[in-house]
Amino acid sequence: MPSFQTSYAVVIGISSYQNGISPLQTAVNDARAIAHALETEHQYTIPNLQPGSKLVLMTSRMGSIGDNTSGSSYGYRMSKVALSMAGKSLAHDLQPRGIAVAILHPGLVQTRMTNFTTGGITPEASVKGLLARIDELSLENTGTFWHANGEVLPW
Repeated sequence: MPSFQTSYAVVIGISSYQNGISPLQTAVNDARAIAHALETEHQYTIPNLQPGSKLVLMTSRMGSIGDNTSGSSYGYRMSKVALSMAGKSLAHDLQPRGIAVAILHPGLVQTRMTNFTTGGITPEASVKGLLARIDELSLENTGTFWHANGEVLPW
């Protein structure tokens, strides 16, 4: 378990996918949502983070270009790539201040979003893995894209 003696900030990846909206429009909507979330973080949270803090961005493996073997879901994938890019840039920008950034994929979790897929992991298992990745986060591995299970994911 993380010690929680460090400051944490979490930016949640946002997806606005809706049936009947084109993949491109969905991507535009998602990019706007992410931009607003990151702008809020830059104005209010990030300036107050102290050295040793950890910033965590929750994204999806579906944002991996190198791991895209199935295609489709254009808007969703594009929004996740955008969030990952923001995380990688933040890692470069915040490292001199002693702040580490993680880009995390929670795994295929048995939730309403996945119709409680039997092939997924429980929310508890996902959270346990995510907390382990946050605990392992340091300035040496800042900007890494991780699966909750510890696997480093391709960009």
